[in-house]
Amino acid sequence: MKRSFRQRIEELGLSYTKEITVLFLIIFVIAVISIVGYIMTKNIIAPGIGLIVGLIITIFYLSRYSSMEKRNDKEHLDELISLLSYLEIFITNKNNVYTSFKMLIPYCSTFMNETINSFLIQVDNDKTVSPYINFAAKFKTKIIESLMLSIYQMVDNGENDKQFDEFNALFSDISKDFYISKVEEHKRSLDSSNAYPLYGAGGIIVILAFSIFSIMGDLVNVI
Repeated sequence: MKRSFRQRIEELGLSYTKEITVLFLIIFVIAVISIVGYIMTKNIIAPGIGLIVGLIITIFYLSRYSSMEKRNDKEHLDELISLLSYLEIFITNKNNVYTSFKMLIPYCSTFMNETINSFLIQVDNDKTVSPYINFAAKFKTKIIESLMLSIYQMVDNGENDKQFDEFNALFSDISKDFYISKVEEHKRSLDSSNAYPLYGAGGIIVILAFSIFSIMGDLVNVI
């Protein structure tokens, strides 16, 4: 189900009233500057420039919600992968899946605490695969859906050693791929950081070139 603008803001832990107030102030300030600019210059271009600047600032301000959501999704997935390592240990120690999930709660963030508690409540009331699918949907990746389906099959088939071995193998593969992707992401981040000095050097060269051309132009004029 598509979330409203207000729901998106509140799920990010932000104040809807504060965010709307800031947006209103941005629009109001830009409008005032545009009007003052038109009055002072008598040029119709001033309001047009103000409108463009206002749109750009507003778009940048709103785009930060998507960035925050992506960062939160990544943090939630990272946390879940870490917690599933504990889940694996709890199940190995002969705890059933329900109890093992419950034992994760003391190690959880607020988001994960609410997600696991909601999952456990759904499992109490619904013995089908639905609670597992709903849980996986919180993480926006098919990998977690596959993992939760494996956990459901383990529960549905009596949580025997064979089912646990299948879950363990699947989780090992997912965990391996996850940490490889983390390493690759870190490498890309380092590569990007290494490029910054080159950009700076390029900028300095451009500035020096303009300065030299300017000095040469002044000398030519003097001569």
